Amino acid sequence: MRLLLVVLLFIGLSLAAPNKPVTSELIFGGDTAHQGAFPYFVYLHNCGGSLITPKHILTAAHCADDRVGGIAVMGLVDETTYFKTPGTQIRKIISSTPHKEYNYNDTLRNDIAILEVDEPFNLTNYVQLISIKADDLELQKNYWTVICGFGPVGVRDKKLQYVKYLQYGYIPIVSRDVCLARWGYYLWDKQICAGGVGLGTGSGDSGGPVAMIDDGKYFQVGVVSFGSSDPNELEHQDKNPSIHTRTASYCDWMTEKTNGAFHCI
Repeated sequence: MRLLLVVLLFIGLSLAAPNKPVTSELIFGGDTAHQGAFPYFVYLHNCGGSLITPKHILTAAHCADDRVGGIAVMGLVDETTYFKTPGTQIRKIISSTPHKEYNYNDTLRNDIAILEVDEPFNLTNYVQLISIKADDLELQKNYWTVICGFGPVGVRDKKLQYVKYLQYGYIPIVSRDVCLARWGYYLWDKQICAGGVGLGTGSGDSGGPVAMIDDGKYFQVGVVSFGSSDPNELEHQDKNPSIHTRTASYCDWMTEKTNGAFHCI
């Protein structure tokens, strides 16, 4: 189940945005991440996720269907060789808990889920947990988000182009007004958005973490949820941003569904 994604933050933003981190590498239209660059990223077939406890993966509800019995892989940067790559870890998914108020056929609100694996992941240089702040308002002022995934890297002849390697990019937050203009009824206060000209995410990135950096550390602010399926709009995500589930809005839910194993900070 591949949906389009990008990152939003619905807090009003200053017109004078901070400078973009120095890089030319973009998840949409860009380049490859090296192993260990994003150790919190979890590979799920056709989707992504993040490790919030050694046994629990945060992802999108629309990525949670039929996952029980499947596998989750960490330390992965190449889809073609993950069984052979040193540093990767593979676990079996034993339970899937999507938000009970998620409705795929309606607004896609509450697009969040937790997967549990059979054995804890061992924390290494390539496998790490990611933290979530209960109050992310100050964090959102950083303007730039970091997204990684196996979604499209560009458009050619009106078709999405994919590679087999983990991609990442710095994607700017899009104002709530711009996001409302594009999505209207679908946008609510438990979602965030982002994108730029030639910058963003695409189908196959769903469920992956939308992160921001504070004092040199990654904090997750969103879960990639949905966006446009039009390749032309994908290339202009400054005006057609993707929508992501805002993680800070679900701190109590995540604590409950992990039986107290996870807490926002």
